[in-house]
Amino acid sequence: MRATQKALAPERLRRSLSNHIGDDLKRRLPVLSQGVDMVSEALSTMAAGGGWLRKSFFIVVVAPTIVYLLYASLWQSDRYVAETRLTVREAQKKEQPKLGDAASMTARMTGGSSGSRDSQNSFMVLNYIKSRAILVDLGGRAYLERKFAPPGADYFSRLSKGADLEELWKYWLEHLSASVDTISGILVFRVDAFQPQDALDLANDIVRLSEDLVNRITLRNRSDALARADNEVSLARQKLADAREKLLQFRNQNFIIDPGSRAGSLSEMIAKLTLERIEIVNMLSTFSTTLSSDSPSQRLQRTKLAAIDQQIADLKKKLTDNQADDVVSAQISSYERLKLEEQFAASLYAITQSAYETARQDLQRQQLYLVTVVAPILPESATYPRVFGNTVLLFFTLLVIWAVGALITASIQDQMT
Repeated sequence: MRATQKALAPERLRRSLSNHIGDDLKRRLPVLSQGVDMVSEALSTMAAGGGWLRKSFFIVVVAPTIVYLLYASLWQSDRYVAETRLTVREAQKKEQPKLGDAASMTARMTGGSSGSRDSQNSFMVLNYIKSRAILVDLGGRAYLERKFAPPGADYFSRLSKGADLEELWKYWLEHLSASVDTISGILVFRVDAFQPQDALDLANDIVRLSEDLVNRITLRNRSDALARADNEVSLARQKLADAREKLLQFRNQNFIIDPGSRAGSLSEMIAKLTLERIEIVNMLSTFSTTLSSDSPSQRLQRTKLAAIDQQIADLKKKLTDNQADDVVSAQISSYERLKLEEQFAASLYAITQSAYETARQDLQRQQLYLVTVVAPILPESATYPRVFGNTVLLFFTLLVIWAVGALITASIQDQMT
């Protein structure tokens, strides 16, 4: 009768657990339902008979749970947690670009683009906090041993003496919790230590080093931008000097300051000679009726007309001639090309100077700020260890592991028999 009751006890336990969980919870948590069934079946097998199951249950589940409970409640050192919330913000610029499209206006009203940049900057700080570099910046092994290996800390919780960088980094990640809210861009990190003041000092040092990181990155970016702007100014200055040197060589070679003014003077001379030629032609036409063609005055006027025609022809050749390279038209073409290059180089030099001045002003202005939303405060009570919760979690974890092993062992025994 007692054997029957013992055999029915696990079944009652399974039914009560199943009723307590409920159908809806079983549908949502199939793994938990399977675990309960597995444990119930293992308990049924143990109640039906099997001393080795009882011994294994005590060795695998009960004994480690009791040992951990005694260790956590009597020996394990208290750990105090300091929490900090911070974010990285960009400096507001005086002139904001005009956004015309609907998507840009929506992003501007909702702050989507700004929040995305803030999240990226916060993730940059998060990666630094979780990296090995911050351990070196904090002071390395000596600093961490002062914070995580005090005289009163228990053997299993404190940092081991003489740990290398990899061991320090793994230990650091075990005592640090950090995450970023992608919507607000706020970085939340918690760090624990065996003393309240040590936890507060760690949080303050992390904030200080994170701010130094942001300042170094922005300073390097602004310095690089200033160096690039200075290089562009030097190149533009050299191009302007070369353009002006070419223009000077052209003037020295052609013995002329401005071909355009020379072309104007030649045109005026041609116009005057043309007027004088017209007067001579009119005079010859008037005197042709009263004087003979062989008269001295007629011959003189024809001689003047021929000289004027020759002068006009020579002047026109100086203005335009396809066979000569030193004509004014060719000089104007070369001069205008050189003048255009000089004007372009001067404009480019002015633009690069303006960019350099902007970069110089940006170098003197902070662009990224580390804003401490919630400053760390001195913890008043220990957060860890959580004796009851960790003990219950350990018990059920070991129970599931033992149930799996017991069922596998039982099935092997059934196959052998």
